Amino acid sequence: MKFFGKHRTSIKPQCSLNNIKYKNGKVLIVLKFVYAEAYSAIFFNLHKRDTQVSLKFPVSVEAISEHSCFLKLEVSMTDYAESLLHGFWDANLLLENMGQESKVRIANHLTNSNEPQPFYIKGHDKNFVPYATMNGNLSFKSEDAAPILKTQTIVLEENGTLRLSGYLLVPWWNVQNNEDVQKRLILRFGEDERDIVMTDVLRTDMTTYYQQEDQAYEWTGFAVEFNFPNSTYGLPDGAPADLLLEYEYNHSSITLPITFPSSGVLNRTSTFQSFDGIQQLAIKKRMKTNGIVLLLTKEELHAEVDEIYSEGGQISIHGRIITINKGERISFEDTFIIVKNRTSKAEYSFKVKIDSFHFNYTFDLSSLVKNEDIFSEGLWDLFLQVDGVMYRLVTRLDGIKNKQNRISFPPYKLANKDGEIIVIKPYYTLKDELSIMTKPYIAAKSISKAEIHNSIFLIDGKLHVQIPNKDLPEISQGHIMIKGQFGKNYDIPVSWKLQKTENTKNEFHFTLSADLKAAGLLEERDVLLRDINFDLIYCEIDFEDGKAIFTMNVTPEKVVLTLEDRLKQNDKYKALLSKWGLLVYKLCFKFLPVNRKAVVFQSFYGKSYSDNPKALYEEMLAQHRDMKAVWVINNLKADIPGNPILVRPRSFKYYYYMAISTYFVNNGNFPDFFQKRKGMTFLQTWHGTPLKKLGFDVDPKALAYEENTSPALLKRIEKWDYLIGPNLYTAEILKRAYKYKKKMLNVGYPRNDIFYKENIRTKIIDIKKKLNIPLNKKVILYAPTWRDYEYQNGNQHRAYEFKFDLKTFKEKFGEEYILLLRLHYFDASRIRLHRSDDFIYNVSSYDDIGELYLISDLMITDYSSVMFDYANLNRPMIFFTYDLKRYGSQVRGFYFNFVGEAPGPFVTDQEQLFDAIEHIDRLQSEYQIKYDQFKDRFCHWEDGQASKRTIEAVFKNL
Repeated sequence: MKFFGKHRTSIKPQCSLNNIKYKNGKVLIVLKFVYAEAYSAIFFNLHKRDTQVSLKFPVSVEAISEHSCFLKLEVSMTDYAESLLHGFWDANLLLENMGQESKVRIANHLTNSNEPQPFYIKGHDKNFVPYATMNGNLSFKSEDAAPILKTQTIVLEENGTLRLSGYLLVPWWNVQNNEDVQKRLILRFGEDERDIVMTDVLRTDMTTYYQQEDQAYEWTGFAVEFNFPNSTYGLPDGAPADLLLEYEYNHSSITLPITFPSSGVLNRTSTFQSFDGIQQLAIKKRMKTNGIVLLLTKEELHAEVDEIYSEGGQISIHGRIITINKGERISFEDTFIIVKNRTSKAEYSFKVKIDSFHFNYTFDLSSLVKNEDIFSEGLWDLFLQVDGVMYRLVTRLDGIKNKQNRISFPPYKLANKDGEIIVIKPYYTLKDELSIMTKPYIAAKSISKAEIHNSIFLIDGKLHVQIPNKDLPEISQGHIMIKGQFGKNYDIPVSWKLQKTENTKNEFHFTLSADLKAAGLLEERDVLLRDINFDLIYCEIDFEDGKAIFTMNVTPEKVVLTLEDRLKQNDKYKALLSKWGLLVYKLCFKFLPVNRKAVVFQSFYGKSYSDNPKALYEEMLAQHRDMKAVWVINNLKADIPGNPILVRPRSFKYYYYMAISTYFVNNGNFPDFFQKRKGMTFLQTWHGTPLKKLGFDVDPKALAYEENTSPALLKRIEKWDYLIGPNLYTAEILKRAYKYKKKMLNVGYPRNDIFYKENIRTKIIDIKKKLNIPLNKKVILYAPTWRDYEYQNGNQHRAYEFKFDLKTFKEKFGEEYILLLRLHYFDASRIRLHRSDDFIYNVSSYDDIGELYLISDLMITDYSSVMFDYANLNRPMIFFTYDLKRYGSQVRGFYFNFVGEAPGPFVTDQEQLFDAIEHIDRLQSEYQIKYDQFKDRFCHWEDGQASKRTIEAVFKNL
């Protein structure tokens, strides 16, 4: 069959799922196809992932327009069940034209990737399930048929009434009379259980939805209502209760836990007045089953806030005490409002008078913050202390749920005792508890460029300014502090120009300018640009009512150094330069000879001079290899020994050397434009021992499977000629997961050679001097993994929240240690450390983490792969896993038993962490056997000679 269209090569053929249903044993599919060329034949193709088996199906055509049509087809499960009811099948369109065959992946925006609708195949007790992959493409999977329980609605009212509804379908039950299905809802707590009266719901929609025309599913529905204000249903106070649904038919019964709906539950707690006083109903989740758990608790004393006023620099609270036994004598002689910092645990108490169970208190913010450390930056939780017992201040009886998103209090701007402007306002938690939030007035949002033009230093970008911000002056004065190497600090007077944007109510465009000549720093311009990212830049803006203090992170790629950089500031020129750069690459690739001595080195996409490529490069220098070294790096002012050629990613020089070099050394992949010419060699050093599943090791059922096994990724892997394995564990994983067939270098990691050098003590002293660390202090390195949930949901403009108090940390350990912070880029840009410079060092932008390992006497980490390299040093590690329960599913997906094999103690809070540091010598002794086993498994190839072995294997001709 031919499809005709005008030849328009700019339009790529696209195909998407338009409709799919199951009828009379056939899967009926309608696709929408957009095309530009003529094809001699088109087929629907199902490609099995694990065996590479392909099935072809003819299609019929229904034209829509000149270049689009509907394709219709059917897949008979009678004919193909034996094949299709096993494994995973990806759907494609096969296009044939003039003897050439091409394949187009079929997009799927129709079926839900989280809860796909199964087609039940009778006689096989199997489901054939169409679903959307992580990349939004159509695939099918087979699975054993099983009962399907869907909780479609869960509504928890403010008054404690709980309503649930949904359905339970057992596909193989051939029910003729709906009354033959017996149903009961079970409330199970401990060894006891109660039957709950249900409403039988007729679901006439289920037969159509599950597309079984010869079978009726009307009997599947259920609904139930709990009236907790009038009954506890026998639930003991504080005892969790599971909800189960049992259906029985024809002497066969199915019992399943009622689960959370995919849409979630809008309200999971309700505090209400019941026949038995104040009670709270909480809806919890069993992690293993996703089952619903009900928790009913009785409050002996409830501190309800009825009114909050925030105005004129004061926060006023009016509330009442509710207790189940008002007749009993309660002493209110020593009753206090307690204000407690959530991170540092610092507490302040304010005596309050109770009158007829009511209380009032007003915080005078101006006098408090100017004389005390109270309401410093962070969250301060509010409690009522009665008879020595603390009760959280809450507002739960007003009928308003989700207050955090519904109620916004006006913030108050003022200067604290140090003159720093802060913003304070009342704040509701997710549980409708009352807190007070303090934020810095300004936070850096983004940086667009930094440059030195003549003698003028300029930084341009966006700021996030808290409300109120209407009357900010356009021009203000202030200063910045750039921290450099070897303790050199540059304090620079600057002028700030602020202009409100139209994007959000908080966004301001800023231009920072400084005259380096007037500041006596013109001769330091190259050093300033080199060290601009050595640490965060400390910033101050002077206003009439105080100073705004914040930090900004200027990464090297934002520094304008060349004409090309300056042109790229314009979006139009940037697009043109990108096209011209690729053209330069193609022309050089085609017409210029390969330079047999040129070696391109790149680490972490050009972000740093570090890792395995750095170690190999420096060993090649030491061996006096005859090479023309090219480093792909954003920081063109970086101090790299050997005087290599420095090129920025995507610059013209970059494209030139990518086209004509012979050797390529990278710990990741190059962009997809990169092609290998005859004689080129790509050494893939990789960048760590894997924790999480990679490539084809990812569960095919997982959404991440397609991304980890994509054709584009496999094409990149095909370019690798050599791959370094740091240990047998990693080598086997990489070969298997990426189906790597070329040369595996089982040599250890070049980057870890540094730990086995003879001059290690001299190296430690040099690194400490570079970082300005006192030589007599021990070093603790804190290197946590990045948590996206701590960054998202508006937290990107909030100061980074440590799970231990830095002030207390310094008080306990500051005499003996200094603390290095190695955070993810997103987190590092949010830390505020300007009051802790003598104890806490931000090394998040330091190029080579291996040098930080070397100078550290102790490392605190969590789920990060840093543990594998650090183990080479035989130094203690503490695993600060404060969110282990939340991270549990990811930990269970690791390649190895992290909890069972980690070479150090697990701690989950500040108290345990500090105790572990205080007793680290004893703990190291207790974990020595585990540590030795860990090192034997993951460091057994490391001996300081990995770089030499790699160079001998790859660079024989240099």
